[in-house]
Amino acid sequence: MTAHPHDPPLAQPPLLDFGRDALFLDFDGTLVELCDRPDAVQVSERLIETLHALSERLDGRLALVSGRAIEVLDGFGMIGLAAAGSHGSEWRLANGERKYLPRPPGLDVAQQQFAVFADTADGLLFEDKPLGAALHYRRAPGMRDAAHDLARQLADDHKLHLQHGHDMVELRVPGVDKGTAICELLKLRPFAGFRPIFLGDDVTDEDGFEAVEASGGKAILVGEPRDTHASYRLSGVSAVNEWLARSLQSHAPEGAARTTGGMK
Repeated sequence: MTAHPHDPPLAQPPLLDFGRDALFLDFDGTLVELCDRPDAVQVSERLIETLHALSERLDGRLALVSGRAIEVLDGFGMIGLAAAGSHGSEWRLANGERKYLPRPPGLDVAQQQFAVFADTADGLLFEDKPLGAALHYRRAPGMRDAAHDLARQLADDHKLHLQHGHDMVELRVPGVDKGTAICELLKLRPFAGFRPIFLGDDVTDEDGFEAVEASGGKAILVGEPRDTHASYRLSGVSAVNEWLARSLQSHAPEGAARTTGGMK
């Protein structure tokens, strides 16, 4: 997949159209700031309230699209929201309907090898996922090449998908990504027939960007400018949270209290 550069720079996106749009949101680096440890992420009550209010206003057409497992997202206050977890290997609708892909047997070997490797240097972190295995080297940048070499070897040996991300490398179920996850959800009620809007920050989100643009939707890059399939950009997590709050506030029903996510 080849992303394309933009000149002039990408503009800020228009606010959500609640009668037309279906909203898909990456989690880490988009809704919440990246942390050295995945379990150290902080999710504010304001963000949780905003997401649930947006889902209600969109009649359930809001879904998280994340590399994290759905159960982990739920632990951050996302119970009740639609979600595609594990890079599209699992999804859940807001009504509770769920689907999982089978776990490849090679993942057990990969997890064991990653866990052993993570013990070889301070700062390396192994993340065990239901449908994947990840190595984080944010706190051990000198181990990047060795981590990538190990991941490539295991991917080849066990026919797993090799996924790169922010200071990490992951092995997961092959044949799916955030783009396939969004396309799958767009076939289902309540998402079917609506324009997809997807926000993400990482190279792992480019498949999703490409999918929504091909579906007549809009992709929004979060963070610094780079080559991308996205059509719009927001500068970071704070800008995303503000954009979501402004969208909700601008379409608040007449006479409704505007307490959730209001701009200061």
